[in-house]
Amino acid sequence: MNAYPDNISWAEVDEKGNLISYGSIPMPELASGNSDKREYFRWQYAHEIVKIAKEKRKAIVIEKLDIKNKGEKGDFSGKKSRRIRHNFSYKSLLKKIKILAKKEGIEVIEVNPSYTSIIGMLKYAPQYMITKDIAAAYVIARRGLGREEKIPDNYIKFLNALTIDKLEELKKHVKKTVRNKQLKKKHLKEINKAIEFLQSLESEPGRVLKPLDGTSFSAHDFWQVLKVAVVTPLSPEKVPRDFSALKKLLIQGKWGDP
Repeated sequence: MNAYPDNISWAEVDEKGNLISYGSIPMPELASGNSDKREYFRWQYAHEIVKIAKEKRKAIVIEKLDIKNKGEKGDFSGKKSRRIRHNFSYKSLLKKIKILAKKEGIEVIEVNPSYTSIIGMLKYAPQYMITKDIAAAYVIARRGLGREEKIPDNYIKFLNALTIDKLEELKKHVKKTVRNKQLKKKHLKEINKAIEFLQSLESEPGRVLKPLDGTSFSAHDFWQVLKVAVVTPLSPEKVPRDFSALKKLLIQGKWGDP
């Protein structure tokens, strides 16, 4: 399950981690109204999630709220981190889900949320033609089974071919096209980090073509660089809703220049 301020996305998997079904529950009532009204609807949405789990006879996998290891970064360090750590509504919703699930005898599994959004948007959104939120929910569900998220072969080939010069070109592209100053600053910071990471690997032959554990910190670095290199040029002014453009790279290994 993956919850954002305006919706809950969920994904059902089998025992091998294969996607069976998925859905999204809009939560417009939590965006406005008094505290009592929002509290009422949080209970209603919690009931909906527990009802789905009960009908499907599945455990509920949610994001773990308290990540004390500062080394675990990824998409948990920015906007998503602030939402999880400080958004009372989100915490309250998850707490209610746990309370109701316990009453129904449904197991609730909490997992590290690091990189679930990045992995979802890059690996599963284009593969299954689903939204990035549902794709993140799928990663969370698989993580609940202890499944690793290895980088697909064509993405590894892309990373091996990625050069610092290409990232420098991307910086120029961002400077020319992105009008929002804060967003531009964010993109440039991410690109510079990606450049630094590639520089640190220059002395290593076959720098990416080695076994990567999808839950290891080093693999997370590669996912982050991959996001910078393909998502930023795809839509530099906002996170795209449609990731079908990545399917050609994911399946066929083909990608145009930014």
